[in-house]
Amino acid sequence: MLHSFDEKNIDDQLWGVFDDLLQVSTLGHKYERKIAFQLWSKTNGIVLHSDSAPLFALSSMDHGFSETSIDEHLWHVFSIASTNGEYIIHVGQKEEIRAALTDEISMQLVMQFFVGLPILGVVIWLIVGRALAPLNRLEIALSRREASYLKPLSIEKLPNEIVPIVHEINTLFVQLEQAFEHERQFTADAAHELRTPLAGLLTQAQVALRTADETVRNQALKRIEQAVHRMTYLVQQLLTFSRIDSNQEYLAKAITHVDQEIVRVITELDAEAYKKRIHVEFIEENIVPIMANTLLINILLRNVIDNAIKYTPQRGDIKVSLIGSDSQLLFCVEDSGPGIAPDQYENSLKRFHRCVETAHAAHGTGLGFSIVQRIAGIHHAELALGESELGGLKVKVTFALPPRVTVENKKWSRKLNFFKTQKNA
Repeated sequence: MLHSFDEKNIDDQLWGVFDDLLQVSTLGHKYERKIAFQLWSKTNGIVLHSDSAPLFALSSMDHGFSETSIDEHLWHVFSIASTNGEYIIHVGQKEEIRAALTDEISMQLVMQFFVGLPILGVVIWLIVGRALAPLNRLEIALSRREASYLKPLSIEKLPNEIVPIVHEINTLFVQLEQAFEHERQFTADAAHELRTPLAGLLTQAQVALRTADETVRNQALKRIEQAVHRMTYLVQQLLTFSRIDSNQEYLAKAITHVDQEIVRVITELDAEAYKKRIHVEFIEENIVPIMANTLLINILLRNVIDNAIKYTPQRGDIKVSLIGSDSQLLFCVEDSGPGIAPDQYENSLKRFHRCVETAHAAHGTGLGFSIVQRIAGIHHAELALGESELGGLKVKVTFALPPRVTVENKKWSRKLNFFKTQKNA
């Protein structure tokens, strides 16, 4: 403002400026009246000043901020000079006025803090409580549940952010329900199947203890031995079925050569077939490896071939074939046993089902085909029962092959057949 003064009309301009300052001072903040100002002329001395300003200069500086002590009061002064240096304006304020202003501002902030913070806390508590109310209801619903109650949780009136979590919890409940049902079924099956052999075992043990006839005692002990073998086989089958449903290691798949597993199984069961003078023939054509779990495939092959050996009569025939094509691998076992009536095929795949017509032919548990069906389902294979050309039962398991893998497998199968031809020659 001072830099724009016209020296010729400086008096009129200064009076106009200070008149504006006085009007602003009367209409402005209350602390503006406690600011002192002076207009000094180097030639004429003090020209204008406020009521609170002394008659001597507030500061000896012509420009900038400075501090000075007047009547034992500290003043903060800002000074500015005109362009020609003739006029100087000093604006000052006492330290205690600044302190009072600081205290008042601080008190206002503190009062807002003490009054506003509880209100803000209550508002936040209400908002957060309302937002977490669905979680609280979910927590109460979970805490009131019994261990055996695994019904799905309701998703009504739940925020969209919580719905996926509830869905995952419900999925877990379904898996737990299936696991518990599996355990209950396993326990019921085991109790049902073990009840009869255990009763027979107890009866034969009592006979062996009470009889004085050596022949009767030996017969009872022999029947005890047979019952123990039957229960051992039953428990092994039950455990196998249980592990297939619950153990994840049985689900890992790798390249499996089914022909090698068949040879291994036939070799292990050769002693049982030899006792009955059964002729076992293995035919393989265009062999292709598959992606499967080797342990499960071994169990499947063993159950099918062992079943054929059990029900094939003395000096009977069993034909095992493994035939590959562009889209599938067919495993087939035929025997010359009594077979199964076509109307009993579906029932034969159920657990613990044994046909009345063939139950007397061999000891069994009724779990063999159930295990085979479960393993086939894991590998997306098809299990089918039919009539054999040998007069007995035909069991077919068809494994689907991915198209991309088929070409490579056919090359491998031709090499395998070539080496076998040379070996047979």
